[in-house]
Amino acid sequence: MSYKSEDRDLTVKAVKALLPVVLSPKWRNDPAIIMAVKKGWIFPGKIVEDQLIEKSGGLLKVNTNPNRSEDFDDYSDAKFLSVSPWGYENRASLDWPGLKNKKGALRIVVYERMQNRLYYFYIPRRAYRDMKVIKIPFDNKTGDPKDTNKWWAYEVNSFKELARIKKEDWLNVR
Repeated sequence: MSYKSEDRDLTVKAVKALLPVVLSPKWRNDPAIIMAVKKGWIFPGKIVEDQLIEKSGGLLKVNTNPNRSEDFDDYSDAKFLSVSPWGYENRASLDWPGLKNKKGALRIVVYERMQNRLYYFYIPRRAYRDMKVIKIPFDNKTGDPKDTNKWWAYEVNSFKELARIKKEDWLNVR
């Protein structure tokens, strides 16, 4: 996963929304962490990637193979998206050339800034195999999910559930 921030204020808000979900009270109230968040030094994508491993209960491990670009050893990737205005709707959009080269599932955390809320998606490879873009729509006035497209079928209930899903579980349950 690459980490960049073009909007420092959005990065700070997103990290503040993520901390209660991924860190224990001891760590999220640590003065050094709070300072790093306020200065925009902590990137949401990095938190998501690291904490998915932490919360997975040993199911996810970092990909250590230098010939592969996936984040985890099960071929899945972690992605953090924020909802942005786009025409008549707001949406979280995953649009990059490497999407077609991915071999595993996408573990996506979406931050919706109007309601300061997080959404979690586990999207198996078979669902996006022929896609160039994944667009998850939200209402542009309220920030409510517009669950009218196929990606909402892949929403999961919590960060912990997102971390603990195995490929086999998804095939058998859904």
